[in-house]
Amino acid sequence: DGPLAGRLDTGRVAVAGHSIGGAAALVAAREDARFDAVVDLDGYPHGTDGGRVEQPVLALTQEIGPDTDPDYLPRLTRVLESGAAVNYRLTVPGAAHLTFTDAPLYLPPVPGVVGSLGHTESIRTTADATRAFLDATLRGSPGDLRSALAAHGEVTVHHPGGVR
Repeated sequence: DGPLAGRLDTGRVAVAGHSIGGAAALVAAREDARFDAVVDLDGYPHGTDGGRVEQPVLALTQEIGPDTDPDYLPRLTRVLESGAAVNYRLTVPGAAHLTFTDAPLYLPPVPGVVGSLGHTESIRTTADATRAFLDATLRGSPGDLRSALAAHGEVTVHHPGGVR
Protein backbone atom coordinates (compact mmCIF):
# COMPACT_ATOMS: atom_id res chain seq x y z
CA ASP A 1 0.00 0.00 0.00
CA GLY A 2 2.95 2.32 -0.53
CA PRO A 3 3.39 5.11 -3.08
CA LEU A 4 4.45 2.66 -5.79
CA ALA A 5 1.60 0.20 -5.26
CA GLY A 6 0.04 -0.62 -8.62
CA ARG A 7 2.60 1.48 -10.51
CA LEU A 8 5.34 -1.07 -11.12
CA ASP A 9 5.20 -3.72 -13.81
CA THR A 10 7.18 -6.49 -12.16
CA GLY A 11 6.57 -8.72 -15.16
CA ARG A 12 9.01 -6.66 -17.27
CA VAL A 13 12.22 -5.89 -15.42
CA ALA A 14 15.60 -4.66 -16.62
CA VAL A 15 18.84 -4.59 -14.68
CA ALA A 16 21.24 -1.72 -15.30
CA GLY A 17 24.44 -0.26 -13.94
CA HIS A 18 27.44 1.94 -14.62
CA SER A 19 31.07 0.79 -14.47
CA ILE A 20 31.35 -2.02 -11.91
CA GLY A 21 27.56 -1.77 -11.65
CA GLY A 22 27.32 -2.52 -15.38
CA ALA A 23 29.47 -5.58 -14.86
CA ALA A 24 27.25 -6.55 -11.92
CA ALA A 25 24.15 -6.11 -14.10
CA LEU A 26 25.59 -8.58 -16.63
CA VAL A 27 26.31 -11.10 -13.87
CA ALA A 28 22.88 -10.59 -12.28
CA ALA A 29 21.15 -11.25 -15.60
CA ARG A 30 23.27 -14.33 -16.21
CA GLU A 31 22.34 -15.67 -12.77
CA ASP A 32 18.66 -14.67 -12.72
CA ALA A 33 16.42 -15.25 -15.73
CA ARG A 34 13.71 -13.03 -14.20
CA PHE A 35 15.52 -10.02 -15.66
CA ASP A 36 14.23 -9.31 -19.16
CA ALA A 37 16.93 -6.91 -20.39
CA VAL A 38 20.33 -5.49 -19.42
CA VAL A 39 21.79 -2.00 -19.79
CA ASP A 40 25.57 -1.88 -19.24
CA LEU A 41 26.85 1.69 -19.02
CA ASP A 42 30.57 1.48 -19.81
CA GLY A 43 31.08 -1.50 -17.52
CA TYR A 44 33.98 -3.94 -17.87
CA PRO A 45 32.49 -7.46 -18.01
CA HIS A 46 34.13 -9.11 -15.01
CA GLY A 47 33.21 -12.68 -14.23
CA THR A 48 31.11 -13.18 -17.34
CA ASP A 49 33.35 -15.63 -19.19
CA GLY A 50 31.78 -18.56 -17.37
CA GLY A 51 28.27 -18.16 -18.66
CA ARG A 52 25.96 -16.68 -21.23
CA VAL A 53 23.74 -13.65 -20.81
CA GLU A 54 20.54 -14.76 -22.53
CA GLN A 55 18.63 -11.48 -22.20
CA PRO A 56 18.99 -8.61 -24.68
CA VAL A 57 21.86 -6.28 -23.75
CA LEU A 58 22.55 -2.65 -24.57
CA ALA A 59 26.15 -1.67 -23.84
CA LEU A 60 26.92 2.05 -23.99
CA THR A 61 30.64 2.69 -24.30
CA GLN A 62 33.02 5.56 -24.67
CA GLU A 63 35.24 5.56 -27.74
CA ILE A 64 37.92 2.88 -27.64
CA GLY A 65 41.34 4.53 -27.63
CA PRO A 66 44.98 3.79 -26.84
CA ASP A 67 44.34 4.12 -23.09
CA THR A 68 41.51 1.57 -23.15
CA ASP A 69 42.28 -1.79 -21.56
CA PRO A 70 43.08 -4.02 -24.57
CA ASP A 71 40.94 -6.82 -23.09
CA TYR A 72 37.84 -4.64 -22.70
CA LEU A 73 36.38 -4.80 -26.20
CA PRO A 74 37.12 -8.51 -26.79
CA ARG A 75 35.53 -9.42 -23.42
CA LEU A 76 32.49 -7.26 -24.06
CA THR A 77 32.13 -8.67 -27.58
CA ARG A 78 32.25 -12.25 -26.23
CA VAL A 79 29.45 -11.42 -23.80
CA LEU A 80 27.35 -9.74 -26.50
CA GLU A 81 27.78 -12.67 -28.91
CA SER A 82 27.39 -15.51 -26.40
CA GLY A 83 23.67 -15.40 -25.69
CA ALA A 84 20.52 -16.13 -27.63
CA ALA A 85 19.38 -12.50 -28.03
CA VAL A 86 20.33 -9.76 -30.44
CA ASN A 87 22.50 -7.30 -28.49
CA TYR A 88 23.65 -3.76 -29.16
CA ARG A 89 26.82 -1.78 -28.46
CA LEU A 90 26.53 1.98 -28.80
CA THR A 91 29.86 3.80 -28.93
CA VAL A 92 29.22 7.45 -28.13
CA PRO A 93 31.63 9.96 -29.71
CA GLY A 94 32.93 12.49 -27.22
CA ALA A 95 31.99 10.32 -24.25
CA ALA A 96 34.19 9.57 -21.26
CA HIS A 97 33.57 7.03 -18.51
CA LEU A 98 31.45 9.41 -16.42
CA THR A 99 29.40 10.65 -19.39
CA PHE A 100 26.83 7.95 -18.66
CA THR A 101 26.14 9.23 -15.12
CA ASP A 102 24.85 12.50 -13.71
CA ALA A 103 28.45 13.70 -13.17
CA PRO A 104 28.37 16.06 -16.21
CA LEU A 105 25.67 18.04 -14.39
CA TYR A 106 27.92 19.01 -11.48
CA LEU A 107 31.58 18.34 -12.34
CA PRO A 108 33.71 20.87 -14.22
CA PRO A 109 33.61 20.31 -18.00
CA VAL A 110 36.88 18.37 -18.22
CA PRO A 111 36.58 16.20 -21.37
CA GLY A 112 38.83 13.44 -20.00
CA VAL A 113 36.52 13.05 -17.01
CA VAL A 114 32.99 13.78 -18.24
CA GLY A 115 33.45 13.82 -22.01
CA SER A 116 32.81 16.67 -24.40
CA LEU A 117 29.05 16.32 -24.93
CA GLY A 118 28.14 19.01 -22.43
CA HIS A 119 25.95 19.03 -19.35
CA THR A 120 22.61 18.18 -20.91
CA GLU A 121 23.60 16.20 -24.01
CA SER A 122 25.39 13.59 -21.88
CA ILE A 123 22.27 12.87 -19.86
CA ARG A 124 20.02 13.07 -22.93
CA THR A 125 22.15 10.56 -24.85
CA THR A 126 22.11 8.02 -22.03
CA ALA A 127 18.40 8.48 -21.37
CA ASP A 128 17.31 8.42 -25.02
CA ALA A 129 19.36 5.34 -25.91
CA THR A 130 18.25 3.49 -22.79
CA ARG A 131 14.61 4.41 -23.34
CA ALA A 132 14.68 3.29 -26.99
CA PHE A 133 16.25 -0.04 -26.01
CA LEU A 134 13.88 -0.70 -23.10
CA ASP A 135 10.82 0.34 -25.11
CA ALA A 136 11.83 -2.13 -27.83
CA THR A 137 12.79 -5.00 -25.53
CA LEU A 138 10.32 -4.68 -22.67
CA ARG A 139 7.33 -3.11 -24.39
CA GLY A 140 7.79 -4.51 -27.89
CA SER A 141 7.49 -1.01 -29.34
CA PRO A 142 7.64 -0.98 -33.12
CA GLY A 143 10.39 0.85 -34.91
CA ASP A 144 13.98 0.50 -35.93
CA LEU A 145 16.02 0.25 -32.74
CA ARG A 146 19.32 0.41 -34.61
CA SER A 147 18.34 3.73 -36.22
CA ALA A 148 17.13 5.14 -32.91
CA LEU A 149 20.45 4.26 -31.29
CA ALA A 150 22.49 5.47 -34.28
CA ALA A 151 21.28 9.02 -33.62
CA HIS A 152 23.70 8.99 -30.67
CA GLY A 153 26.77 7.21 -32.03
CA GLU A 154 28.14 4.14 -33.74
CA VAL A 155 25.96 1.05 -33.33
CA THR A 156 27.27 -2.48 -33.52
CA VAL A 157 24.59 -5.17 -33.58
CA HIS A 158 25.69 -8.50 -32.15
CA HIS A 159 23.75 -11.56 -33.21
CA PRO A 160 24.18 -14.91 -31.49
CA GLY A 161 27.41 -16.32 -32.88
CA GLY A 162 28.74 -13.06 -34.32
CA VAL A 163 28.14 -9.61 -35.78
CA ARG A 164 26.04 -9.36 -38.95
